[in-house]
Amino acid sequence: MRGDCHLIILQIIPLADKLEAMKFRKCRALSLILLVTITVSGCSSVNHKAPGSVEARLPNAAAQEELEIGREIHNTILAEMYPYTEPMVVEYVNQIGHALSAHAERQDLRYRFTILYNNEIYATSAPGGYVYVTTGMMNFLDNEAEFAAVMAHEIGQLQTKDPRLSKVKKRIESVTQGVALAGPLLGQIGGLALLAMVLANGVTDAALGASPSKKLDRADTLALDYMVGAGYDPQGMLDMVYKFAEAADEELPLFENYYHNRPITEDRVLALRKKFEGLPLAGKTFDTHYETYRQKTFGIRQMYR
Repeated sequence: MRGDCHLIILQIIPLADKLEAMKFRKCRALSLILLVTITVSGCSSVNHKAPGSVEARLPNAAAQEELEIGREIHNTILAEMYPYTEPMVVEYVNQIGHALSAHAERQDLRYRFTILYNNEIYATSAPGGYVYVTTGMMNFLDNEAEFAAVMAHEIGQLQTKDPRLSKVKKRIESVTQGVALAGPLLGQIGGLALLAMVLANGVTDAALGASPSKKLDRADTLALDYMVGAGYDPQGMLDMVYKFAEAADEELPLFENYYHNRPITEDRVLALRKKFEGLPLAGKTFDTHYETYRQKTFGIRQMYR
């Protein structure tokens, strides 16, 4: 198969150094938004429970709360950003997304896929089954296998049922309200990236002790399984990571926010390589569907010429 993980690893450190230098441009604005968020969250009323008490919440109530939080985030995103609605492309993205999500553990979610009209190279997800990808990301990628890798990773991010979701609801609501405030300071994707960062750090699986980095690795592992199950070339995941590692300097600002939400570290690449080598690929053949992807995304790519 194509690609060489060793080449990726060699380029992880210089890529991280370049993006670390760029990060300071936004630190002051980010600190301001986080300060507002923490202040608002701290002022909200909290229902303190006695040690050892168990919150009386039915599973369906918890699921409903997750959907409500996701719906609120989704409405905020659509209020701040334009969706790309060309029917052929929307149908194509939905086909890929649903083919992958059919192999996800959580079938209690209704997976919804939205293309955001933005030149930044970005993808993220929100509670309740919402997945977002920008036109910039679709333009950046070369084939359907790479695009499926991005989508599969976001679906993987949604598989953790978080018992603390209700406890961080106020914080999420505060940041959601602050996305509009962050827009002029951080840009549209910057505000969305801030929300994604809060979700990654504040909404993790306490029972599994999942840190954001562990959640990232788990999403990669699940993504490769989804890709194989849906018939997509899993090499697309490695190729996608390699594309970020070898990106030209002028492209770095376009995926700065994505990188900070989905950092490409040496440990992550090594974990991907280990999982890839253990996939049941004997006797399987794959097609990256290069021509199909180029045809379906032709209108998007024309916008960036």
